[in-house]
Amino acid sequence: MKSNIIEFEKFKLKTDKNVFSPRGDIELFPQALKKIIKNKNEILELGTGTGAISIALAKHFNNINILATDINPYALKIAKHNAMLNKVDDIIKFKESNWFLNLEKRKFDFIVSNPPYLSKKNYIYYKELTDPYNSLYSKNNGLDDVYKIIRHGVNYLKKDSCMIIEHSHNQTLYLKNYSKKFGLKLLRSEKDILGFNRVSIFSNWT
Repeated sequence: MKSNIIEFEKFKLKTDKNVFSPRGDIELFPQALKKIIKNKNEILELGTGTGAISIALAKHFNNINILATDINPYALKIAKHNAMLNKVDDIIKFKESNWFLNLEKRKFDFIVSNPPYLSKKNYIYYKELTDPYNSLYSKNNGLDDVYKIIRHGVNYLKKDSCMIIEHSHNQTLYLKNYSKKFGLKLLRSEKDILGFNRVSIFSNWT
């Protein structure tokens, strides 16, 4: 398995040119969950890629269970390898699925995802990115996949639970307004190193 090694604060990952390569923004997910996570939480990650987000959560928090999904079986192979590499394969289970398509009607405390959210219209600005095209770009000005996750994801959330989604900073207001249609409210957004909104928390808290 030809790959490169990326090192983060608490773990290392093997990556591959055919799988989205994680950035430092993955550390925003544990940061977003830190004040709201509880014991024995069930977490669903959509589009796990190398497994980076799930592994980051498993390394930061105790007593959680994670189901990580991806449409790409090769990505799942890489992710499983990384879970074993970081000794969290007992915490994370993997399943091939196109978003929610192959999932049973199971409820989770948290749904987390870094979906494709770049607009194809702006391709010229991202030509240097070498990740698989479908891991970067989405229709409807980059909003199509995020909207799908919000629209369908509410059916997979337990009561008083949250979705944590990475997105472009200029999509924050669109997502805030769209999520309201499905009984969700924007709790807050975590900012990246440049000070832009990057990971937002949407809750069905009553």
